[in-house]
Amino acid sequence: MLPPDAAHLLNDIQFALAKSKSKMLSGRLFVSMGNERAMQELLSLWERWQQNQVLPLGKTKWRDVFNQMVAIRRWGIEETLRETGMIDTWRDFLAHGDQQAIRCQIELFYRKSKAKRDQVERNLVTLIETAGGRILGNFIDMPEIAFHAVKAELSTQQIRELLSDLESDSKDTDIQLFKFHGVMYFRPTGQSLSSMESGEGVESEIPEEEIELPPVAAIFDGVPNLQHSALKGRLLFDDPDNLSAEYQPGERKHGTAMASLVIHGDITNGGHAPLSRLVYAVPIMQPDPHSDPQNRTEHVPEDVFFEDRIARAVRRMFEGEGTVPAQAESVCVINLSIGDPLRPFIHTPSPWARLLDWLSWKYRVLFCVSAGNYVENVDIGIPVPDFRTLTHEQKVKHTLQAMQENISMRRILSPAESINAITVGALHSDLSGNYYAHLRTDLLPNNSLFSPISRFGHGFRRSIKPEIMFPGGRQLFRTPALDGQTNYIIERSLGPPGQKVAWDSNQAGSSSQTAYSRGTSNATALATRSAARIYDVLDVLRTQHNYQIPQSLMSVLIKALLVHGAKQEPEAVRSIDGALKNSKKTGNFKEVVSRYLGYGAVDIERVLACTEQRATVLGCGEIHENEVHEYRFPLPPGLSGMKVWRRMVITLAWFSPINPEHRNVREAKLNLSPAKKWDEVQLQLARKGADHNQVLRGTVQHEVVEGSNQISVYQDGTDILLHVTCKKDATANLDMAIPYGLAVTLEVAEGTEIAIYEQLRTRLMPKIAVGAAIKAT
Repeated sequence: MLPPDAAHLLNDIQFALAKSKSKMLSGRLFVSMGNERAMQELLSLWERWQQNQVLPLGKTKWRDVFNQMVAIRRWGIEETLRETGMIDTWRDFLAHGDQQAIRCQIELFYRKSKAKRDQVERNLVTLIETAGGRILGNFIDMPEIAFHAVKAELSTQQIRELLSDLESDSKDTDIQLFKFHGVMYFRPTGQSLSSMESGEGVESEIPEEEIELPPVAAIFDGVPNLQHSALKGRLLFDDPDNLSAEYQPGERKHGTAMASLVIHGDITNGGHAPLSRLVYAVPIMQPDPHSDPQNRTEHVPEDVFFEDRIARAVRRMFEGEGTVPAQAESVCVINLSIGDPLRPFIHTPSPWARLLDWLSWKYRVLFCVSAGNYVENVDIGIPVPDFRTLTHEQKVKHTLQAMQENISMRRILSPAESINAITVGALHSDLSGNYYAHLRTDLLPNNSLFSPISRFGHGFRRSIKPEIMFPGGRQLFRTPALDGQTNYIIERSLGPPGQKVAWDSNQAGSSSQTAYSRGTSNATALATRSAARIYDVLDVLRTQHNYQIPQSLMSVLIKALLVHGAKQEPEAVRSIDGALKNSKKTGNFKEVVSRYLGYGAVDIERVLACTEQRATVLGCGEIHENEVHEYRFPLPPGLSGMKVWRRMVITLAWFSPINPEHRNVREAKLNLSPAKKWDEVQLQLARKGADHNQVLRGTVQHEVVEGSNQISVYQDGTDILLHVTCKKDATANLDMAIPYGLAVTLEVAEGTEIAIYEQLRTRLMPKIAVGAAIKAT
């Protein structure tokens, strides 16, 4: 049970009603009582029930509840310490360290009353000091995301005593700090957020160029090497805390690599045309002084809140700071290629994820967030010689089945569960071509599948996460030395295969090294690069063709288009189907496929350009609760009466305000649907791809509908009516306008002699439709 005044924290409760009372359900229910007296009364009733005593008059209805319960207890050490991994973390720390103090983050139940929050702070400080500890800096109090916490330093003596108490017969402790009802979680602090391989790259020729156009993409990461030939003159660098001074040459690898990928993409074989605009770069990490001095990892210091650094960076970008004006108001997309390895998503969005949601809504900016890397060993379960003799298809099947066995260990890392952000997974592909294997094994020899180190969903409320996949480089594993071994260890190499990126050298004067890297960080950087390219296309439509796209809707339209190019590749679906469809615990198989593939791999070139057989129509607007925006999609007369394969792809994206005090969090629920059912429209279409219910749980609805039957004859001027609706979700009243972007593509097979693009172009003016309410419901 949660303490009083914490009802708003019940956002991971899911109520399930079994049709049959004989059906066993497992799980937990969190209950918040109105006051301490009510909590005591419930515990007393439960105790009487356990002792087979008769319940008091008027309380007998509790029998039905207690019959379904295994235990009822207060929120306590099980939740605050065990589930966050702190018990194991502290045990490992004491076994390998000799420090006199241990630092941690203490997250508090968020009280609505400022006076109560202040009282909790005073009580907590007293308990920490009584236990021989101290707080590190001020409390953080962010009402927009219901986040109240403090960094603290605790004595190792108290931690040893706690662990000893928990190993005793009572499995309890008398140390009041760890039983304080105001504490929600104890968590680690100062953890590593990024690491790269050590070593030197190779010298490469990359032309330099000075860029002046204002940025639309930003990178929040480590410090990049500003003098690298791939980056020089291309970054708008903002370092208000002078974190650059913390780095030594050769330590700016992650920031340099991410900037390289955003600007140039994979630079194998000369790469692609670089972005024509500056990229805004803000360091939010710094080297960890306690890590390996030969290859220091990057982190956020133990006494700094990551949430505070992110919020400050975004505010400085759009509003300025003190006397410093706004640094990059033109930014529409922010790259976040980092995640918390100690906070995989389970049920409830983390404060970090909630912060991204709130910032997206407040500033109408899109975050591209990496799903996170799974870098543990992969146990294939069969000896090396047996695996080696399998065909590629058999290897894929065996590896997928092995991964399914520990799927819960591969959950996305915070803040990838962010509702408003686009989360990016990695494809097992790159441009590096053939390579010399040399005691290395490709566990997933299939370029249409995800990388074997990419993490998976689901997202919050079983929404689709990651939504999209971009190439992340082929990740190989070390072939076990002994034939009987089954464990494969990730291979860390600066050579191919992988994606070629700019590399920070520790050699004085070296500014043009490159190396190969892999992972979801890379994939996310490519997604951000694609978002910047989408902006340029939209900007051309505005400036050269007079299309009406308000600047305030550019980010959300980019969000829609970024997902619009996603497709679950048939080969990937077949591989998952063949490996997992008959395995246990697969449930709704469309959800299983989406857990691995999201909406699919993005072909950005399909988004950026049409063909004669493929045309895309865009829409955008702001919608209020209970409004319906109607869009008329003209049907090409060339399809009338034809029997041809056709596909329509529809993507609706929006930014939603959040309510952290509600279990659903998302306040705005938008939906796109035809006025008729898909199989009743003139094109006679049927849903493909993701589950039609699952696509409605986030802030992107991506639908694919296809048909191949004979199309009925229709008159020129016939439209398909599409309705965008808006309903409230985690709020009693949705009194704000919700920005959204819409993309609809109609295509027939290449080579079909039907000029879809031209027929749509002449019948659709303007090509960018701004939604308007047609009715209220």
